[in-house]
Amino acid sequence: MISNAISLMIAIPLIAAVVALFAGKAAKYVALVGSLVPLAISLQMFQAFENKANVMQFVESYDWVPSIGVKYTVGVDGIGLPLVLLSTIVSVMVVIYSWGESKRANQFFALLLLNEVGVLGVFTALDFFLFYIFWEVVLLPMFFLIGVWGGPRKDYAAIKFFIYTHVASLIMLLSIFALYFSYSASTGIRTFDMLTLIQATGDSAIFSPMLMNVLFFGLLFGFLVKMPAVPFHTWLPDAHVEAPTAGSVLLAALLLKMGGYGLFRVVVPMLPNVSANYITLMAIIGVISIIYGGFLALAQKDLKKMVAYSSVSHMGYVLLGAGAFTWLSVQGAMFQQFSHGLITCVLFMSAGTIQHTAGTRIISELGGLADRMPKFAVLMLAGFMASLGLPGMCGFVAEVSVLAGTFTSELPHMQLYVLIVIFGGIVVTAGYHLWAMQKAMFGPILKKYLDLKDPHSYELLSMSILIVLIIYFGVQPALITDIMGVAADQVMGPVVTLAQMGVI
Repeated sequence: MISNAISLMIAIPLIAAVVALFAGKAAKYVALVGSLVPLAISLQMFQAFENKANVMQFVESYDWVPSIGVKYTVGVDGIGLPLVLLSTIVSVMVVIYSWGESKRANQFFALLLLNEVGVLGVFTALDFFLFYIFWEVVLLPMFFLIGVWGGPRKDYAAIKFFIYTHVASLIMLLSIFALYFSYSASTGIRTFDMLTLIQATGDSAIFSPMLMNVLFFGLLFGFLVKMPAVPFHTWLPDAHVEAPTAGSVLLAALLLKMGGYGLFRVVVPMLPNVSANYITLMAIIGVISIIYGGFLALAQKDLKKMVAYSSVSHMGYVLLGAGAFTWLSVQGAMFQQFSHGLITCVLFMSAGTIQHTAGTRIISELGGLADRMPKFAVLMLAGFMASLGLPGMCGFVAEVSVLAGTFTSELPHMQLYVLIVIFGGIVVTAGYHLWAMQKAMFGPILKKYLDLKDPHSYELLSMSILIVLIIYFGVQPALITDIMGVAADQVMGPVVTLAQMGVI
């Protein structure tokens, strides 16, 4: 295994981003190499990872600011490694899909690489101080991708995105500082070590129940806005609609996963130490996000906006699985993060391709595109089928795991929530996917589209690779779920019965 693999994986795209800025027309080649190398490292890490070991692996730790307890500490376990792998895969696919970008190409590809630096840092940081730095780094490339390469209302969307997510980040930061100062005051030890502080939340001598509830709410709020969950979701459709296709893909596939990652790394391990009402609240918000997001998607006329609201709905499964607080639901919610990351890439790439070939994303103005774009139609259909949960694809495994784990939960009303999701969320999800696909791609072709043809080969290549991965992990989910199963035991901490938690 490569020495200092994680640091190298973060440093290479950062260096490549700087080089791309001065590379002119060669920036895309720099970006491709700068994203392929981290992918190779992540694959090597995945191969060398000890699946059954319930410990952090590939850990690197160096003193940074010893006087206040800040360290550069990185590592991965079953929570972080799948998202690291997802990040490196998606980053390469976005570079390939954007191969024809000509507007300020050097800056564009540099921002793609900087985004990869940020998300890889978030998914590997084991020091809260370092974690927050990487968390904020991610805001910058996405803000400029929307603000420079976005649509007609790009300025409004970029500022709204920045304000929403930055305010949530500040509230999260206040909670982190409260954890730090409370632990320091009680133990005399100054540390931002993430695992140490989370483990200490179970000690009432350090964190009083009232303080724990306040801190938990602040952290939960920060992660819910990032996911985003209803009612904190309103920034997402604007950001998606105005962002360039590459920005939309990165936003949905990676940035939203930062919120879910925070749930499993920080929030879920703290659940036994806070009010039981928070568990119920998380499950309820998850159900509302699934149903409300689905109905909003059903009402959209813009294909890209429909996909944006579908992300709100699908991320609701992550929150429901975490709130159900069973091993299977937590494992399924983690896998939902991974599977949605792959699937949503295809959906937004499909919307972007239709936009620049047909000139519109308005569903009612499309029709019969499959007649002139048969290769693209197959890939788009496969992506839509994966999104609605077709068996044999990874989305089906993830959602079934969440619902099965939730149904077996001893928490009150969980069986009712599952029934609501099945008869409300799943039916609606199938409805808007099938309607949009039928209207846009099938039926008689409109005369104005008779001259269309399949998109560039690099667009088809990136979508094809993603579809292969979606099917592969749908048929062989154990490659990821085995790792996540060990992580599910880890994040739920010591065995605490629901009766002890006071919820039944």
